Amino acid sequence: MKPFSVVIPGQPATKKNSAVVVRSHACLLPSAAYRAYEKHCRETLMAMGRLPHYTLPVRLTCRYYLKDRAHWPDLVGLMQATADILSDERKRIGGRMVTVKEWLLSDDRIITSWDGTEIAGIDNSRPRVEIAITPLSVDVPLDPYVARQIKQERGRE
Repeated sequence: MKPFSVVIPGQPATKKNSAVVVRSHACLLPSAAYRAYEKHCRETLMAMGRLPHYTLPVRLTCRYYLKDRAHWPDLVGLMQATADILSDERKRIGGRMVTVKEWLLSDDRIITSWDGTEIAGIDNSRPRVEIAITPLSVDVPLDPYVARQIKQERGRE
């Protein structure tokens, strides 16, 4: 597969799970800011038309530009939020996990490098995340999930 780049405008947000009462019991849900950001990012991706779908190891490089210094996020939280947004949506149906919507990555486990990812600065007029996905060749994957993905892909060739 070829490398892919996208710029998603808007203030990047982390999940920052918080306890919420749903149907009379407490559960953890992502923050409202994250849910709005996730929706915005996915709408931006859908507007691009057909997207590549990566199933083998990739390097994800993200450069985050924030609106201001207020509520400064941690980089790891931004990375996790981005990985979740770019990964396929799955739901448990009949006791099995089923992919209900493909995005850019089959699973965030295929991200084997975050090299170059950073909070790059402040851009008050144009907060955004610049994302670059680069396919990687891995001879001996350490992650069993990635090893299965490689085996399946080679079986299709």
